Amino acid sequence: MWTWAFLLPTGLFLLAFTYLPVLRVAVEGLSALSSLLAPENLNALRVTLLYTLLTVPLSILLGLLAALALEGRGFLRQALRALVFHPVLLPTVAFAAVFLYLLNPLGPLRGLLQAVGLQNPLGDPLGAFLAVVLVGVLKDAGLYMLYYLAGLQNLPKELLDAAQVDGADRVATFLKVTWPLLSPTTFFVGVMAALGALRNVDHIFVLTKGGPVGATDHLLYRVYILGFEYFDFPAASALSLALLALLTLLALLALPRLEGRVHYDA
Repeated sequence: MWTWAFLLPTGLFLLAFTYLPVLRVAVEGLSALSSLLAPENLNALRVTLLYTLLTVPLSILLGLLAALALEGRGFLRQALRALVFHPVLLPTVAFAAVFLYLLNPLGPLRGLLQAVGLQNPLGDPLGAFLAVVLVGVLKDAGLYMLYYLAGLQNLPKELLDAAQVDGADRVATFLKVTWPLLSPTTFFVGVMAALGALRNVDHIFVLTKGGPVGATDHLLYRVYILGFEYFDFPAASALSLALLALLTLLALLALPRLEGRVHYDA
């Protein structure tokens, strides 16, 4: 009885602010699934998938290259690691605000932007989308660098030494030994990057607010606009269910491989 008495306040809080809202979202979303076929919502889904397909491999590649370049000891490498990792420590809003200042038509990069034909990158659909992708990649690449550094440090040294004895150069050693051994790290980082691409939209609020003409209208940002600006909660709930379906599909694809690797390692 005392146990249930102590759990009751927390249970009531969860019921009022978690479970009942989730139930409401499910009911209203299922009743408004037809709204998913609206052109604006289909565009948000397309933008989200394209954004994910670009940011995930680019952030993984940048993190891997940074880890390979900065592996080892030395003050300079430590300083460069801290520099690459620094955006991870910054709030996404603050990091995006830096790029909002840099990409401003009157900002410090206006000469360079004009030289490449970009008078106002954030006012052009393609330029705005690429800017959002750039911020997303640079924000998370430092975290993935740490994962790859940990993976590189745990590689069997005898295999690397054997490759050198056999006469393999650095490129061959990486392609034949290092990269295959890093596949568990790459898979984990890929799942993390995909989840981040589907959930992180703070920089879109700061840089573009979904524009211009819907070029950066992320699915999660669209949920916010529908729910808290237009107060169209059924449509927002339907989009939330669509996003939940994407995350669930990603989990279903990832978990069997993760469990297989855990059993293999054991």
